[in-house]
Amino acid sequence: MHDIIGDITDWDEANNAYLAGEGRTGERYNQRLKAAERMVKIEARWQHLPGGFHGERKLIKIHIQAVADTALVTSREELCWLAIAAASAWLPNRAPAEAASPQPSAHSREIQAPSR
Repeated sequence: MHDIIGDITDWDEANNAYLAGEGRTGERYNQRLKAAERMVKIEARWQHLPGGFHGERKLIKIHIQAVADTALVTSREELCWLAIAAASAWLPNRAPAEAASPQPSAHSREIQAPSR
């Protein structure tokens, strides 16, 4: 099972790899292709949320920033744990994407089933 916080981190890393300018042409093409595939898989995994992956990502990042801005922390480690706790409190409903997709109708099942 995937969590959206981990997927946000993975998507951001893939996006950075996609946008990076280092490497030879063939190598760079392969890096960008792999990064784009990772981003698409992550986005598809959370399409069932009302704002999709990017809508939820934006809300979580705003929430984390608001918590960080109002909290008194003394170290980067403390801030990191605070951000994790704030993000975990924001986790969306973990309903699987399959539940959000429409079920086949009786008519479509008849079309798919061979007639005897």
